Amino acid sequence: MKLLILGSGQDAGVPQINCDCENCSNARKNPDQRRLGPTIAFLDKEKEYCYIIDASPDMKDQTEIIKKAITKVKSQKSIPISGIFLTHAHYGHCSGLWSLGKECCDADEVMVFCSAKMSEFLKNNHPFQHLFERKNLALFSMKMNYEYPMEDFTIKAFKVPHRDEYADTVGYLIEHTKKVIYLPDLDYWTEDLIELINSVDIAIIDGSFYSKGELPRMTEIPHPPIIKTAELFKDSKVEIYFTHFNHTNPILKENSKERNEILKKGFKIARDGLVIDI
Repeated sequence: MKLLILGSGQDAGVPQINCDCENCSNARKNPDQRRLGPTIAFLDKEKEYCYIIDASPDMKDQTEIIKKAITKVKSQKSIPISGIFLTHAHYGHCSGLWSLGKECCDADEVMVFCSAKMSEFLKNNHPFQHLFERKNLALFSMKMNYEYPMEDFTIKAFKVPHRDEYADTVGYLIEHTKKVIYLPDLDYWTEDLIELINSVDIAIIDGSFYSKGELPRMTEIPHPPIIKTAELFKDSKVEIYFTHFNHTNPILKENSKERNEILKKGFKIARDGLVIDI
């Protein structure tokens, strides 16, 4: 099985709408520096399945990336996606579901897996409600910390502290030949989460900001900065990738001192199109 990074940007991606900062300007000139909304896929071409975590606003482009990686997916007529796992109810993580409605590809009961609170949010709010009524999507509520067998892997959802205005937030533990954590969004690290990260082989985690003060309103959107997370896991044996980069993050700039410092410490930087064997 392979894990494919479909998008490593924060919700609005890079370049961000109506922004002319250095990172956004560079991304407009150089497509290699663009970052789509936060989504990963785990797929097996021979076994003909492809599941994604989160449905970003860039679902259309990300579906095309999947098509290049896998030519056929069993039991799915309209799009090459076997199912979608959602982390939470913020724009960059669930708005892409709307792309599966009748105005777009008119999908046929794509399975959506999420927490019970997220399920209630989707069932009771337009436009998501309409997608389930029309059977573009089907819904499965996951128990927390319960290991679900899928295809030839297992997946488990766990709670994450984050801004939960509409529902709650989860991360995912995927186990195949390796154990992988996907945790793109959180407010702060807890002892339980630190222990969980240190128990896996690969962790793809929140790298929204490099340091505090990157945005004037960071108190409203508290993410643990990369420099603090790097210090926290400096002795970890886990292969750690940072993802979910805000357009302000200096780590996005090739050969920046911040980027080189993180790489020198043994951490990795996720990029769109990256493939990891798991």
